[in-house]
Amino acid sequence: MRRILFLVAIGLVALAATALAGGADVANDAATGDTFTLTGSGDAEPAEHEAAGGGTIVHHFANGRPDSTGVYVVTGFHGWQPGGGQLPIPDGIGEVSETSSGVLTLAIRIFRASGGFSDATLTVNCRLPGATVDVEEGIELSVGAFNAKQNGGVTLFHLQK
Repeated sequence: MRRILFLVAIGLVALAATALAGGADVANDAATGDTFTLTGSGDAEPAEHEAAGGGTIVHHFANGRPDSTGVYVVTGFHGWQPGGGQLPIPDGIGEVSETSSGVLTLAIRIFRASGGFSDATLTVNCRLPGATVDVEEGIELSVGAFNAKQNGGVTLFHLQK
């Protein structure tokens, strides 16, 4: 199995329509209206059940007031479902031929800037044209009582040789 490079958030340069690393993904908890904004990157080796990476996280209450900020690190690999497809625009991250849709599920630990940590599950969903997996683009985050679903942003996987 190939190594997977994942980007939790990518940006698109409007003039050149090129995928570049950057941006943010947002997940919303329907029960509370709270949002979680994440950035990040990493890699996973499904055959070895290994993953590494991390990024930043900001939690906002439903009224928009920030609750907490921090960083997260990948602490474990839960699963990978490849989805095929290919990025239809130039790729400033890697080779377009290596892009893929899929679902990557990871264990993460969130370290709050104010102190303390929480363990969580982060699911990164990527859907490209020609995908064989039907997922909504973005992230899902389960942490404590929160079960946040995709609410904005773009993700990308590269299946490295």
